[in-house]
Amino acid sequence: MKGLWSTRIKNLLQKHSEDWERLEQDLHSLISGCLDDNWDEEKMQNIIRDLEDTFPSPEPPSHSQTTSDSSQSKANEAIANQEFLQLLKRLGLESHYPRRMGLGDFHTICRTCLQDSQPSQDMELPGYFLQKLLTVDYHKVRYLTCWDESIPGLASVPVTTKEEDELSDSFDNFLDDLDEAAPECVSRDSHVHPMDLQMAIFHCADDFLRQTLATKLAFCQLALPLLVPNLCTSHIEFPLYALSQIQRSWKDVEKSGEQVQTKSCNNKLIFQTHAPIVSFIRIGSSASSSKSQLLNALLSERKHNTFFHRHCRGSTRERLLMEGVVEIAWYCPRGSPDDTFERCVAFCNLHGDARNHGAQLQFLQEISAVNVALVSDSKHMDSRGKKLLQDLWQSQRPLVCLLTEKENAVEGKSGKIMTIGTRNRNEAELVIQLSKTIGNLLAGSNTCFSLDACMDKARQHGFIVDADQPGCVAAKAKAKELVELLKKEKLSEIKSQLLPLQGELWYQWCKKDKELTRLQEKGNKSIEHHRSQIENEKKALRRKQLEQAFPLNPLMKSFLVFLKGQPADTKKYFLQWMKVFMDELSCGRLEKLRRDYHELWIEISTGKKNQLLNQLDTISDEINDSSIGLEHLLREVGQIYEALQLMNPKDELYVKLPEIAAELMVLGYPVELMDGDASYLPLRWVGAIFDSLMERLGDKRVFVLSVLGIQSTGKSTLLNAMFGLQFSVSAGRCTRGAFMQLIPVGEELQQDLGFDFVLVVDTEGLRAIEIANKQSLNHDNELATFVIGVGNMTVINVFGENPSEMQDVLQIAVQAFLRMKKVNLSPSCLFVHQNVGEATAKEQNMEGQRRLQEKLDEMTVIAAQQEFCDILSFSDVIGFDVNTHIHYFAHLWEGNPPMAPPNPTYSQNVQQLKSKILQAARKQSQHKNGIQLLPGLVKLGVLMWLSLRNSLA
Repeated sequence: MKGLWSTRIKNLLQKHSEDWERLEQDLHSLISGCLDDNWDEEKMQNIIRDLEDTFPSPEPPSHSQTTSDSSQSKANEAIANQEFLQLLKRLGLESHYPRRMGLGDFHTICRTCLQDSQPSQDMELPGYFLQKLLTVDYHKVRYLTCWDESIPGLASVPVTTKEEDELSDSFDNFLDDLDEAAPECVSRDSHVHPMDLQMAIFHCADDFLRQTLATKLAFCQLALPLLVPNLCTSHIEFPLYALSQIQRSWKDVEKSGEQVQTKSCNNKLIFQTHAPIVSFIRIGSSASSSKSQLLNALLSERKHNTFFHRHCRGSTRERLLMEGVVEIAWYCPRGSPDDTFERCVAFCNLHGDARNHGAQLQFLQEISAVNVALVSDSKHMDSRGKKLLQDLWQSQRPLVCLLTEKENAVEGKSGKIMTIGTRNRNEAELVIQLSKTIGNLLAGSNTCFSLDACMDKARQHGFIVDADQPGCVAAKAKAKELVELLKKEKLSEIKSQLLPLQGELWYQWCKKDKELTRLQEKGNKSIEHHRSQIENEKKALRRKQLEQAFPLNPLMKSFLVFLKGQPADTKKYFLQWMKVFMDELSCGRLEKLRRDYHELWIEISTGKKNQLLNQLDTISDEINDSSIGLEHLLREVGQIYEALQLMNPKDELYVKLPEIAAELMVLGYPVELMDGDASYLPLRWVGAIFDSLMERLGDKRVFVLSVLGIQSTGKSTLLNAMFGLQFSVSAGRCTRGAFMQLIPVGEELQQDLGFDFVLVVDTEGLRAIEIANKQSLNHDNELATFVIGVGNMTVINVFGENPSEMQDVLQIAVQAFLRMKKVNLSPSCLFVHQNVGEATAKEQNMEGQRRLQEKLDEMTVIAAQQEFCDILSFSDVIGFDVNTHIHYFAHLWEGNPPMAPPNPTYSQNVQQLKSKILQAARKQSQHKNGIQLLPGLVKLGVLMWLSLRNSLA
């Protein structure tokens, strides 16, 4: 018999002597004429050589280190300021200084997540501050203190006897008591000033935690540190990198003659935005006026305390860490006639007497379009104050002098110098006059700076710039280099030219793989023959993919080399700068395409459907092709891994690829779980990531939380506020596919909760208009089946309080829950009604809850008939209680964006929901003994198989 075998068959038998599955595949390929021996040998060797160049042997660690190393070198630095040292000890932060507190201290689920209590001692304040900032509760972040009951005025009212009352019952005795009343001021030891707490944490935070703190503070509409003096080293820091993640949206009003146009700016990185800067300083001391209070009135009609001032709750006369700090906040108009200013304006506030902070003052004079000086007691001003005021007066920049001892206003030098008296003035009138004055002065000024442009001036003044850290510099340079490669291609052709594994061949492969699971188009062929044919076609497509992908183009090669060979901190810097530059690359083009898309959609809705649908599809495809983000680069890495694994090369260098994604998850970055463009889960790639995670972390217990809801109902915002994450949020369809992020549980809670990590899964919205004509119903059903099945618990998010609005989601959800029950999986769910204004919404919606229960039961019966199950109520499918598993959320914003802060009630609702989720998770873990990473992966595969096998109609 052996003598009758051809050479090709002999080669196959020798090649796969122990791999029967591969032998069977190659024999089928040989029969169908798809086997290419030369390709297998020659081209695979070229690919292996390319991978060897990409992943060279590890070199000894370099002497040049990044932030963590530079922080380590500062650890031995002598702390000169004893008051600062005492404050750090009081707050329990001495071990974190300098800059040793990282993102793990922010994201870790700790005991305060389970309760909404108040700190009882100063050492608890940092943990509470971080938790409240995580849930964007600006009210508690701004005024967080730990009061001592021994402080006069806070102690309980003493109980006096009748005799004592009679002795004190005279006016003379009352006057004597007043003379001996409470001390003139509260001592510094009374409680920690809220801003001292914030700045102490800032001094202890590394660059990445600082960036997260700044991003969350900006979301809360609170001022951010721009210049930070270090009490220990006397250096001044300019934290540009910390401010580089902040995005804002606004509408500028542009006037040209009689024409008025509105220019929309959506999700702009504020550090790159050129805007006029108005600087507020104080010369002397003023007991009657507060410039921070005036600034707050300028920025917000509701007088939101963007800047902390002396009349804020928790303020004390003594503060340690705010002297000389310059804070910055932006006024962002919404294109309304009620806007205080017609364009985006930055406001800087120098804390303390400007006479004592010359370096900060000189910097502000150089970057400001308008200077505003609050001048106290000008008659008795010393020589330093007069010299300072003279410099401002002689400057080319317009100057507004607020005189605390005067009541009138006088115009000076060519209309560029204004004096306004503040004494005995009505605050509302004063603010109107001040805002008009600043507005008029800005109209005649062309001085605009971005924070990015201010960086050079900060260096000239000798300030320490965080973006100058060696790791940050190297990462930024590499990110610029890679983005320059992207710029060489037309935006809509970047994916096809530089990310070849994500194009048409990938869509065809996904289609074939789904067909392999469904086997719906086999015709007259046998199942075995049909399966074999599809497998061969899939393999041929993978070969074509690899031919296009290898040798790796400079973009992917450099990307992989950098992520594989750099320290963890440098990778963090790199990913951040890549995101910044890639967003900048695609932002303008995408805005125009989206505007065109929505204009066409409006025209279609008015009846011109047939003429415009093709044009709408063309724009939709171009939006998809032009949407380039970091996730596409990582997706390409996953595709390289899957294609190589299917070809089974002898060299296993490709197994290093999942280690890259696993490390990113450990570092706290979201990783794509499901491809949003092809609506496909790359199961081998995801499985390899989890395997790599297990190697790093061990076989940890994981609780999976997913979210499902209609497009633009605030799903990502909810997860970000609940766990301090940074999933993309914006109006419209921003999340595509599904992303997962790993959240560690604190050691003190792991035993109590029964798991070590929470895996949060954020998903794209249902009923997206961008795919309205592309089998959106099947897409939504498959997505919902996957989302509900992958989670131990799913938050079903609804915008509004009317149960009828939930019908589309419920019809999909019930079917998905039934299918989970058929494979012995028991996920649970919570319903969240967002944007419910009434405080008594739950009580008022009792009738709605009853109808919801009836609707769930009705749809369960229908779905059970389709699935051939004998089930009569939704509670038979999952453990669901209409009274406890429905939550009502307040409006997200406290007022009208873009200047509105988040509603504190929304934050409290987030805290309560998070506590309920963790309590429910604890009960589940007690019954299931936790969820392991590897069984979790098997579960993913089963669910995706179910979803693909049964395309819901």
